[in-house]
Amino acid sequence: MKKINWKKYIYKIVIVVLIVFFVGGVGMGAANILSIEGTYELYTPENPLSPIPENGEQAVAYINSAISKALETKPFASMNESFSIDNDSIKNSAENEQLNAAVVLAADSIEGAVEDSFEAKEAKYGESASAFLAPVSISSADIEDFSIIYKYFKCSMCESHIDAEDYGEECPECGNKGTLNERFGDEYEIVLKIKPDSATAAGSIFPAAGSIDKIISGAGEGYYIAGNAEKTPLECLVYARINRLSDEIKEIKFEKKSGFNVPVALQGAYADIGNVNISAEATDRYSYSFTWAGISLDKHETTVELGSSEVLKATLICDNPIDYTAKWSSDNEDVLTVDEEGYLKTHKKFGDANITAEYEFNGVTYKDTCLVHVGVPVEGVDLNKGKLEMKAGETFSLVAEFDPKDSTNTKCYWFTNDESVAKIDENGVITAVGAGTTKVFVVTDFGNFYSSCEVEVTN
Repeated sequence: MKKINWKKYIYKIVIVVLIVFFVGGVGMGAANILSIEGTYELYTPENPLSPIPENGEQAVAYINSAISKALETKPFASMNESFSIDNDSIKNSAENEQLNAAVVLAADSIEGAVEDSFEAKEAKYGESASAFLAPVSISSADIEDFSIIYKYFKCSMCESHIDAEDYGEECPECGNKGTLNERFGDEYEIVLKIKPDSATAAGSIFPAAGSIDKIISGAGEGYYIAGNAEKTPLECLVYARINRLSDEIKEIKFEKKSGFNVPVALQGAYADIGNVNISAEATDRYSYSFTWAGISLDKHETTVELGSSEVLKATLICDNPIDYTAKWSSDNEDVLTVDEEGYLKTHKKFGDANITAEYEFNGVTYKDTCLVHVGVPVEGVDLNKGKLEMKAGETFSLVAEFDPKDSTNTKCYWFTNDESVAKIDENGVITAVGAGTTKVFVVTDFGNFYSSCEVEVTN
Protein backbone atom coordinates (compact mmCIF):
# COMPACT_ATOMS: atom_id res chain seq x y z
CA MET A 1 0.00 0.00 0.00
CA LYS A 2 1.31 3.41 -0.94
CA LYS A 3 2.09 5.56 2.07
CA ILE A 4 0.24 8.87 2.04
CA ASN A 5 2.29 11.97 2.74
CA TRP A 6 -0.17 13.64 5.14
CA LYS A 7 2.19 16.53 5.72
CA LYS A 8 1.88 17.44 2.06
CA TYR A 9 -1.91 17.61 2.14
CA ILE A 10 -2.74 18.63 5.72
CA TYR A 11 -3.05 22.37 5.10
CA LYS A 12 -5.38 21.75 2.15
CA ILE A 13 -7.55 19.47 4.28
CA VAL A 14 -7.72 22.07 7.04
CA ILE A 15 -8.80 24.74 4.53
CA VAL A 16 -11.62 22.52 3.24
CA VAL A 17 -12.81 21.84 6.80
CA LEU A 18 -12.81 25.54 7.67
CA ILE A 19 -14.71 26.43 4.51
CA VAL A 20 -17.37 23.87 5.44
CA PHE A 21 -17.69 25.46 8.87
CA PHE A 22 -17.78 28.92 7.36
CA VAL A 23 -20.55 28.08 4.88
CA GLY A 24 -22.44 26.30 7.63
CA GLY A 25 -22.75 29.49 9.61
CA VAL A 26 -19.90 29.21 12.11
CA GLY A 27 -18.40 32.32 10.54
CA MET A 28 -14.71 31.73 11.11
CA GLY A 29 -13.85 35.14 9.67
CA ALA A 30 -11.11 36.24 7.33
CA ALA A 31 -8.40 36.64 9.97
CA ASN A 32 -8.51 32.97 10.93
CA ILE A 33 -8.77 31.65 7.40
CA LEU A 34 -5.90 33.83 6.17
CA SER A 35 -3.65 32.46 8.89
CA ILE A 36 -3.78 29.05 7.21
CA GLU A 37 -0.85 28.27 4.92
CA GLY A 38 -1.64 28.40 1.22
CA THR A 39 -0.78 31.04 -1.38
CA TYR A 40 -0.08 34.72 -0.92
CA GLU A 41 0.19 37.16 -3.80
CA LEU A 42 3.45 39.08 -3.76
CA TYR A 43 2.81 42.50 -5.19
CA THR A 44 5.09 45.33 -6.24
CA PRO A 45 3.43 47.98 -8.44
CA GLU A 46 5.20 48.99 -11.61
CA ASN A 47 6.31 52.60 -11.75
CA PRO A 48 4.61 54.89 -14.27
CA LEU A 49 6.53 56.06 -17.32
CA SER A 50 5.75 59.72 -16.55
CA PRO A 51 5.04 61.56 -13.29
CA ILE A 52 1.49 61.17 -11.99
CA PRO A 53 -0.58 64.32 -12.70
CA GLU A 54 -1.44 66.00 -9.41
CA ASN A 55 -3.73 68.79 -10.62
CA GLY A 56 -5.82 69.85 -13.58
CA GLU A 57 -3.05 71.79 -15.30
CA GLN A 58 -0.66 68.82 -15.11
CA ALA A 59 -3.44 66.52 -16.34
CA VAL A 60 -4.00 68.67 -19.44
CA ALA A 61 -0.26 68.65 -20.17
CA TYR A 62 -0.16 64.86 -19.75
CA ILE A 63 -3.18 64.33 -22.01
CA ASN A 64 -1.62 66.55 -24.66
CA SER A 65 1.70 64.68 -24.48
CA ALA A 66 -0.23 61.41 -24.95
CA ILE A 67 -2.10 62.87 -27.95
CA SER A 68 1.21 64.06 -29.43
CA LYS A 69 2.62 60.55 -29.00
CA ALA A 70 -0.39 59.12 -30.85
CA LEU A 71 0.04 61.62 -33.69
CA GLU A 72 3.71 60.67 -33.97
CA THR A 73 3.39 56.88 -33.56
CA LYS A 74 0.19 56.61 -35.64
CA PRO A 75 -1.87 53.84 -34.06
CA PHE A 76 -5.33 53.04 -35.41
CA ALA A 77 -7.52 56.00 -34.41
CA SER A 78 -11.21 56.70 -34.81
CA MET A 79 -13.52 59.57 -33.93
CA ASN A 80 -17.28 59.49 -33.45
CA GLU A 81 -19.88 62.01 -32.32
CA SER A 82 -23.01 61.05 -30.42
CA PHE A 83 -26.09 62.85 -29.12
CA SER A 84 -28.50 61.62 -26.46
CA ILE A 85 -31.58 63.07 -24.80
CA ASP A 86 -32.33 62.29 -21.16
CA ASN A 87 -35.95 61.13 -21.35
CA ASP A 88 -36.41 61.59 -17.59
CA SER A 89 -35.63 65.29 -17.97
CA ILE A 90 -38.38 65.97 -20.54
CA LYS A 91 -41.05 68.37 -19.28
CA ASN A 92 -43.72 70.61 -20.80
CA SER A 93 -45.09 73.85 -19.42
CA ALA A 94 -48.67 72.53 -19.66
CA GLU A 95 -47.70 69.64 -17.33
CA ASN A 96 -49.56 67.30 -19.68
CA GLU A 97 -48.48 63.66 -19.14
CA GLN A 98 -49.75 62.49 -22.53
CA LEU A 99 -47.81 65.25 -24.25
CA ASN A 100 -44.70 64.26 -22.32
CA ALA A 101 -45.11 60.65 -23.46
CA ALA A 102 -45.41 61.83 -27.07
CA VAL A 103 -42.25 63.95 -26.73
CA VAL A 104 -40.35 60.95 -25.32
CA LEU A 105 -41.26 59.00 -28.45
CA ALA A 106 -40.23 61.91 -30.64
CA ALA A 107 -36.91 62.16 -28.80
CA ASP A 108 -35.78 58.82 -30.24
CA SER A 109 -36.24 60.03 -33.80
CA ILE A 110 -34.54 63.33 -32.98
CA GLU A 111 -31.53 61.50 -31.50
CA GLY A 112 -31.30 59.31 -34.60
CA ALA A 113 -31.58 62.27 -36.96
CA VAL A 114 -28.85 64.19 -35.11
CA GLU A 115 -26.49 61.20 -35.15
CA ASP A 116 -27.22 60.56 -38.84
CA SER A 117 -25.84 64.03 -39.53
CA PHE A 118 -22.48 63.08 -37.97
CA GLU A 119 -19.58 61.68 -39.95
CA ALA A 120 -17.27 59.14 -38.33
CA LYS A 121 -13.58 59.56 -39.03
CA GLU A 122 -10.67 57.15 -38.75
CA ALA A 123 -6.95 56.87 -39.43
CA LYS A 124 -5.57 53.40 -40.08
CA TYR A 125 -2.26 52.16 -38.71
CA GLY A 126 0.51 54.36 -40.06
CA GLU A 127 -1.88 57.11 -41.18
CA SER A 128 -1.97 60.54 -39.58
CA ALA A 129 -5.02 61.41 -37.49
CA SER A 130 -4.16 65.11 -37.55
CA ALA A 131 -7.25 65.85 -39.69
CA PHE A 132 -9.49 65.22 -36.68
CA LEU A 133 -7.13 65.02 -33.70
CA ALA A 134 -4.93 67.66 -32.13
CA PRO A 135 -3.66 68.60 -28.65
CA VAL A 136 -6.40 70.36 -26.71
CA SER A 137 -6.48 73.90 -25.44
CA ILE A 138 -7.91 74.03 -21.92
CA SER A 139 -7.39 77.02 -19.66
CA SER A 140 -6.38 75.98 -16.14
CA ALA A 141 -8.65 78.75 -14.82
CA ASP A 142 -11.62 77.02 -16.50
CA ILE A 143 -11.05 73.69 -14.72
CA GLU A 144 -13.66 73.28 -12.01
CA ASP A 145 -12.56 69.87 -10.76
CA PHE A 146 -9.97 67.17 -11.47
CA SER A 147 -9.76 63.49 -10.57
CA ILE A 148 -7.49 60.61 -11.51
CA ILE A 149 -8.18 56.95 -10.80
CA TYR A 150 -5.65 54.16 -11.13
CA LYS A 151 -5.93 52.32 -7.82
CA TYR A 152 -8.30 49.54 -6.88
CA PHE A 153 -8.49 46.87 -4.19
CA LYS A 154 -8.26 43.10 -4.54
CA CYS A 155 -9.89 40.83 -1.98
CA SER A 156 -7.53 38.10 -0.76
CA MET A 157 -10.54 35.88 0.04
CA CYS A 158 -12.87 36.03 -2.97
CA GLU A 159 -10.30 37.71 -5.32
CA SER A 160 -12.85 40.34 -6.40
CA HIS A 161 -11.59 43.63 -7.82
CA ILE A 162 -13.14 46.48 -5.86
CA ASP A 163 -13.24 50.07 -7.13
CA ALA A 164 -11.45 52.56 -4.91
CA GLU A 165 -14.67 54.42 -4.11
CA ASP A 166 -16.21 51.18 -2.78
CA TYR A 167 -13.35 50.55 -0.36
CA GLY A 168 -14.27 49.89 3.26
CA GLU A 169 -13.40 47.74 6.23
CA GLU A 170 -15.34 44.85 4.69
CA CYS A 171 -15.18 43.42 1.20
CA PRO A 172 -18.50 44.39 -0.44
CA GLU A 173 -18.57 41.07 -2.33
CA CYS A 174 -17.84 38.44 0.34
CA GLY A 175 -18.24 40.50 3.54
CA ASN A 176 -14.87 39.56 5.07
CA LYS A 177 -12.94 42.16 7.03
CA GLY A 178 -9.36 43.21 6.45
CA THR A 179 -9.00 41.35 3.16
CA LEU A 180 -8.84 44.27 0.72
CA ASN A 181 -5.32 44.94 -0.59
CA GLU A 182 -4.41 48.02 -2.60
CA ARG A 183 -3.45 47.44 -6.23
CA PHE A 184 -2.44 49.74 -9.10
CA GLY A 185 -4.09 49.38 -12.50
CA ASP A 186 -2.19 49.82 -15.75
CA GLU A 187 -4.35 52.75 -16.83
CA TYR A 188 -5.16 56.22 -15.60
CA GLU A 189 -8.77 57.36 -15.79
CA ILE A 190 -8.59 61.15 -15.83
CA VAL A 191 -11.68 63.33 -15.51
CA LEU A 192 -11.62 67.11 -15.90
CA LYS A 193 -14.77 69.04 -15.07
CA ILE A 194 -14.84 72.29 -17.05
CA LYS A 195 -16.86 75.33 -16.00
CA PRO A 196 -19.89 75.17 -18.35
CA ASP A 197 -20.01 78.94 -18.96
CA SER A 198 -16.26 79.26 -19.65
CA ALA A 199 -14.41 80.05 -22.85
CA THR A 200 -13.00 76.50 -22.86
CA ALA A 201 -16.52 75.03 -22.77
CA ALA A 202 -17.56 77.24 -25.68
CA GLY A 203 -14.51 76.23 -27.71
CA SER A 204 -14.22 73.76 -30.53
CA ILE A 205 -13.05 70.82 -28.41
CA PHE A 206 -16.66 70.28 -27.32
CA PRO A 207 -19.43 69.36 -29.79
CA ALA A 208 -22.42 71.63 -30.21
CA ALA A 209 -25.06 69.71 -32.26
CA GLY A 210 -25.44 72.78 -34.41
CA SER A 211 -28.18 71.27 -36.56
CA ILE A 212 -30.52 70.62 -33.61
CA ASP A 213 -32.91 73.47 -34.47
CA LYS A 214 -33.46 72.19 -38.00
CA ILE A 215 -33.89 68.61 -36.84
CA ILE A 216 -36.39 69.48 -34.09
CA SER A 217 -38.47 71.45 -36.58
CA GLY A 218 -38.37 68.68 -39.18
CA ALA A 219 -39.30 65.96 -36.70
CA GLY A 220 -42.55 67.68 -35.76
CA GLU A 221 -44.11 68.12 -39.17
CA GLY A 222 -47.89 67.84 -38.81
CA TYR A 223 -47.68 67.75 -35.01
CA TYR A 224 -46.09 71.05 -33.99
CA ILE A 225 -44.29 74.14 -35.20
CA ALA A 226 -41.11 74.73 -33.23
CA GLY A 227 -39.29 77.96 -32.55
CA ASN A 228 -35.54 78.24 -32.02
CA ALA A 229 -34.17 76.02 -29.29
CA GLU A 230 -32.60 77.92 -26.41
CA LYS A 231 -29.54 76.08 -25.08
CA THR A 232 -28.00 76.50 -21.64
CA PRO A 233 -24.68 74.75 -20.90
CA LEU A 234 -24.97 72.61 -17.76
CA GLU A 235 -21.87 70.42 -17.56
CA CYS A 236 -18.67 69.89 -19.53
CA LEU A 237 -16.37 66.93 -18.96
CA VAL A 238 -13.11 65.71 -20.45
CA TYR A 239 -12.48 62.00 -19.89
CA ALA A 240 -9.19 60.34 -20.83
CA ARG A 241 -7.94 56.77 -20.42
CA ILE A 242 -4.16 56.43 -20.76
CA ASN A 243 -1.80 53.50 -20.09
CA ARG A 244 0.42 54.80 -17.29
CA LEU A 245 3.22 52.32 -18.11
CA SER A 246 3.57 53.34 -21.76
CA ASP A 247 1.79 56.73 -22.00
CA GLU A 248 -0.32 55.29 -24.82
CA ILE A 249 -3.73 56.94 -24.95
CA LYS A 250 -6.63 54.49 -25.26
CA GLU A 251 -9.61 56.82 -25.26
CA ILE A 252 -10.56 60.45 -24.86
CA LYS A 253 -14.06 61.94 -24.72
CA PHE A 254 -15.40 65.48 -24.63
CA GLU A 255 -18.93 65.63 -23.23
CA LYS A 256 -21.18 68.66 -23.09
CA LYS A 257 -24.56 68.49 -21.36
CA SER A 258 -27.00 71.28 -22.20
CA GLY A 259 -30.49 72.22 -21.19
CA PHE A 260 -32.86 72.78 -24.15
CA ASN A 261 -35.98 74.92 -24.02
CA VAL A 262 -38.09 74.85 -27.21
CA PRO A 263 -41.27 76.94 -27.74
CA VAL A 264 -43.77 74.95 -29.81
CA ALA A 265 -47.23 75.58 -31.27
CA LEU A 266 -49.01 72.23 -31.09
CA GLN A 267 -51.11 70.88 -33.96
CA GLY A 268 -53.18 67.80 -34.65
CA ALA A 269 -54.31 65.81 -31.59
CA TYR A 270 -52.70 68.33 -29.22
CA ALA A 271 -53.87 71.51 -30.94
CA ASP A 272 -56.23 72.36 -28.07
CA ILE A 273 -53.26 72.69 -25.71
CA GLY A 274 -51.92 75.59 -27.77
CA ASN A 275 -48.48 77.01 -27.26
CA VAL A 276 -46.15 75.36 -24.73
CA ASN A 277 -42.49 75.23 -23.84
CA ILE A 278 -40.83 71.83 -23.92
CA SER A 279 -37.59 71.41 -22.01
CA ALA A 280 -35.07 68.59 -21.80
CA GLU A 281 -31.42 67.86 -21.12
CA ALA A 282 -29.18 66.40 -23.81
CA THR A 283 -25.53 65.42 -24.08
CA ASP A 284 -23.21 65.87 -27.07
CA ARG A 285 -20.08 63.74 -27.11
CA TYR A 286 -16.90 63.55 -29.17
CA SER A 287 -15.29 60.12 -28.64
CA TYR A 288 -11.80 59.21 -29.81
CA SER A 289 -10.46 55.66 -29.49
CA PHE A 290 -7.01 54.26 -30.20
CA THR A 291 -5.63 50.76 -30.82
CA TRP A 292 -1.88 50.36 -30.57
CA ALA A 293 0.11 47.73 -32.44
CA GLY A 294 1.92 45.18 -30.30
CA ILE A 295 2.38 41.56 -29.29
CA SER A 296 1.45 39.86 -26.01
CA LEU A 297 2.25 36.40 -24.66
CA ASP A 298 -0.30 34.52 -22.56
CA LYS A 299 2.36 33.91 -19.88
CA HIS A 300 5.35 35.92 -18.71
CA GLU A 301 6.79 33.38 -16.26
CA THR A 302 6.23 29.64 -15.97
CA THR A 303 7.91 26.39 -14.94
CA VAL A 304 8.05 23.27 -17.14
CA GLU A 305 9.30 19.85 -16.13
CA LEU A 306 11.90 17.91 -18.07
CA GLY A 307 10.24 15.94 -20.84
CA SER A 308 6.93 17.79 -20.59
CA SER A 309 5.39 19.79 -23.41
CA GLU A 310 3.95 23.27 -23.23
CA VAL A 311 3.03 25.93 -25.74
CA LEU A 312 3.13 29.71 -25.44
CA LYS A 313 0.52 31.72 -27.28
CA ALA A 314 1.23 35.09 -28.86
CA THR A 315 -1.48 37.63 -29.67
CA LEU A 316 -0.57 40.07 -32.44
CA ILE A 317 -2.27 43.46 -32.58
CA CYS A 318 -2.16 45.11 -36.00
CA ASP A 319 -4.33 45.72 -39.05
CA ASN A 320 -4.63 42.03 -39.99
CA PRO A 321 -2.82 39.65 -37.58
CA ILE A 322 -3.35 36.66 -39.90
CA ASP A 323 -0.96 38.23 -42.42
CA TYR A 324 1.91 38.32 -39.91
CA THR A 325 3.96 35.59 -38.26
CA ALA A 326 5.68 35.74 -34.91
CA LYS A 327 9.35 34.78 -34.80
CA TRP A 328 10.30 32.75 -31.69
CA SER A 329 13.69 32.45 -29.99
CA SER A 330 15.33 31.14 -26.81
CA ASP A 331 18.35 32.72 -25.12
CA ASN A 332 19.41 29.36 -23.62
CA GLU A 333 18.93 26.58 -26.16
CA ASP A 334 20.95 24.12 -24.05
CA VAL A 335 18.05 24.17 -21.62
CA LEU A 336 15.04 24.99 -23.77
CA THR A 337 14.20 25.50 -27.44
CA VAL A 338 11.03 26.79 -29.05
CA ASP A 339 9.63 26.10 -32.51
CA GLU A 340 7.90 28.42 -34.96
CA GLU A 341 4.52 27.89 -33.29
CA GLY A 342 5.61 28.52 -29.70
CA TYR A 343 5.97 24.88 -28.58
CA LEU A 344 8.67 24.43 -25.92
CA LYS A 345 11.12 21.52 -25.82
CA THR A 346 13.37 20.70 -22.82
CA HIS A 347 16.87 19.21 -23.20
CA LYS A 348 17.71 17.07 -20.12
CA LYS A 349 19.08 20.02 -18.21
CA PHE A 350 17.69 22.23 -15.46
CA GLY A 351 17.93 26.00 -15.85
CA ASP A 352 16.19 29.14 -17.07
CA ALA A 353 15.52 30.50 -20.54
CA ASN A 354 13.89 33.65 -21.84
CA ILE A 355 11.54 32.85 -24.70
CA THR A 356 10.86 35.82 -26.98
CA ALA A 357 8.21 36.27 -29.68
CA GLU A 358 8.55 39.19 -32.07
CA TYR A 359 7.18 40.49 -35.35
CA GLU A 360 7.66 43.52 -37.55
CA PHE A 361 4.82 45.84 -38.48
CA ASN A 362 5.07 49.14 -40.35
CA GLY A 363 8.84 49.14 -39.92
CA VAL A 364 8.71 48.66 -36.14
CA THR A 365 9.64 45.43 -34.32
CA TYR A 366 7.35 44.46 -31.45
CA LYS A 367 8.32 41.77 -28.93
CA ASP A 368 7.29 40.12 -25.68
CA THR A 369 9.19 37.69 -23.42
CA CYS A 370 8.41 34.84 -21.03
CA LEU A 371 10.86 33.57 -18.39
CA VAL A 372 10.71 29.76 -18.34
CA HIS A 373 12.15 27.71 -15.47
CA VAL A 374 13.00 24.15 -16.50
CA GLY A 375 12.88 21.89 -13.49
CA VAL A 376 10.57 20.61 -10.77
CA PRO A 377 7.83 23.13 -9.92
CA VAL A 378 7.07 24.06 -6.32
CA GLU A 379 3.74 22.76 -4.98
CA GLY A 380 3.95 24.10 -1.45
CA VAL A 381 6.23 25.27 1.35
CA ASP A 382 6.47 24.72 5.09
CA LEU A 383 8.65 26.11 7.89
CA ASN A 384 10.69 24.15 10.38
CA LYS A 385 8.93 26.07 13.17
CA GLY A 386 5.30 27.14 13.47
CA LYS A 387 5.70 28.99 16.76
CA LEU A 388 8.68 30.54 18.53
CA GLU A 389 9.24 32.09 21.94
CA MET A 390 12.24 34.42 21.98
CA LYS A 391 13.84 37.05 24.16
CA ALA A 392 14.77 40.48 22.84
CA GLY A 393 18.16 40.32 21.14
CA GLU A 394 18.03 36.61 20.34
CA THR A 395 18.23 35.25 16.80
CA PHE A 396 16.85 32.13 15.15
CA SER A 397 17.15 30.73 11.64
CA LEU A 398 13.96 29.57 9.98
CA VAL A 399 14.27 26.98 7.23
CA ALA A 400 11.87 26.80 4.29
CA GLU A 401 11.02 23.20 3.41
CA PHE A 402 9.82 22.92 -0.18
CA ASP A 403 7.31 20.43 -1.50
CA PRO A 404 8.40 18.41 -3.37
CA LYS A 405 11.84 18.19 -1.81
CA ASP A 406 13.54 18.25 -5.22
CA SER A 407 11.91 21.54 -6.29
CA THR A 408 14.41 23.39 -8.44
CA ASN A 409 13.27 26.99 -7.96
CA THR A 410 13.80 27.45 -4.21
CA LYS A 411 13.97 31.22 -4.34
CA CYS A 412 11.74 32.77 -1.67
CA TYR A 413 11.01 36.02 0.14
CA TRP A 414 10.75 36.68 3.88
CA PHE A 415 8.45 39.16 5.63
CA THR A 416 7.36 40.19 9.10
CA ASN A 417 4.08 41.76 10.14
CA ASP A 418 5.67 43.94 12.83
CA GLU A 419 9.37 44.91 12.74
CA SER A 420 9.11 46.46 16.21
CA VAL A 421 8.66 42.92 17.55
CA ALA A 422 10.84 40.84 15.22
CA LYS A 423 12.84 41.40 12.06
CA ILE A 424 13.74 38.79 9.46
CA ASP A 425 16.44 38.98 6.78
CA GLU A 426 16.63 37.54 3.26
CA ASN A 427 18.00 34.26 4.62
CA GLY A 428 15.21 33.65 7.13
CA VAL A 429 17.16 34.74 10.21
CA ILE A 430 14.82 36.20 12.83
CA THR A 431 16.05 38.87 15.25
CA ALA A 432 13.84 39.49 18.27
CA VAL A 433 13.47 43.25 18.79
CA GLY A 434 10.90 44.05 21.47
CA ALA A 435 8.10 42.57 23.54
CA GLY A 436 5.00 41.49 21.63
CA THR A 437 3.68 38.94 19.17
CA THR A 438 3.96 38.98 15.40
CA LYS A 439 4.04 36.65 12.43
CA VAL A 440 6.91 36.12 10.06
CA PHE A 441 6.31 34.31 6.82
CA VAL A 442 7.98 33.02 3.69
CA VAL A 443 6.59 33.31 0.15
CA THR A 444 7.92 31.22 -2.73
CA ASP A 445 9.07 32.93 -5.91
CA PHE A 446 7.14 30.43 -8.02
CA GLY A 447 3.49 29.81 -7.17
CA ASN A 448 3.33 32.35 -4.30
CA PHE A 449 2.99 29.54 -1.74
CA TYR A 450 3.52 30.71 1.81
CA SER A 451 3.96 29.48 5.35
CA SER A 452 4.09 31.44 8.60
CA CYS A 453 5.56 31.27 12.06
CA GLU A 454 4.15 33.03 15.12
CA VAL A 455 6.86 34.76 17.13
CA GLU A 456 6.36 35.84 20.75
CA VAL A 457 9.08 38.11 22.15
CA THR A 458 9.61 38.85 25.81
CA ASN A 459 12.13 41.23 27.41
